[in-house]
Amino acid sequence: MKKYFLLIIGLLFMNFVFGQNADELNIQSKELLKKRDYEKALPILRKSAELGNAEAQYNLGYFLQNGVGIVKNEKEAFEWYKKSSENGFNDGHYAMMMAYGNGIGTEIDAEKAFEYALKCANNDDATCMWNVVNCFKQGLGVLKNTNKMLEWATKLSLLENPDNLNLSGNITSTRLSLAYMYRDGDSLEKDYYKSYIWFLIYNEFKKDFSIIQQNQIIEEVKIAEAKLNNKQLSTAKDDAERIFGRKLINIENLHKADF
Repeated sequence: MKKYFLLIIGLLFMNFVFGQNADELNIQSKELLKKRDYEKALPILRKSAELGNAEAQYNLGYFLQNGVGIVKNEKEAFEWYKKSSENGFNDGHYAMMMAYGNGIGTEIDAEKAFEYALKCANNDDATCMWNVVNCFKQGLGVLKNTNKMLEWATKLSLLENPDNLNLSGNITSTRLSLAYMYRDGDSLEKDYYKSYIWFLIYNEFKKDFSIIQQNQIIEEVKIAEAKLNNKQLSTAKDDAERIFGRKLINIENLHKADF
């Protein structure tokens, strides 16, 4: 009698769970996952994914790829990432980029990796934008294209810096890379003035870098200043703000490290 009673309770629970829609199930699965209750969370997560929730599809792919609370299966993970991407979920695009780039559940395919990187980058994802810049610069999965490289590098550089250090670091690093490319004539025509402008823009969030790196770049900024005339030095800040689309608020610390 007791076993029968427990069976009834179990069936009622399953009917309650699977009577919910995909979004409700996804929310429920995330609450259980926060508690690391994988035994309860993963069946609900899978049902949400099967019903078409894009976030659940990505999350299920993640757990399958890494074997967390479930038997590791990279090929099945790839299929769920693909479904998530097809449903427009940005993390799904990112996962497909990484899958094709590193051969996770599929063959390495640089062209397809770039294709998904571009989808992800179009959603202003700093990591994917960084990858797109490098792909156009080096010809990885796409033909080298200096104009496209510059277009994406500029777009990435003009994003607001988020709290996430890794994402913010990609943005700040791209600003510095543009300063170096203009300074050295690397892929771009050498232009000391444009280089200096990008040094000024990099300076806005240089705290993403270590103190040692900052101090090294401060010396490079001083060398850059020595190559400019007085008129250029007087107009650089205004021109940098025009490109940046907002005021430079850290200009006073140009020759000092940020903590």
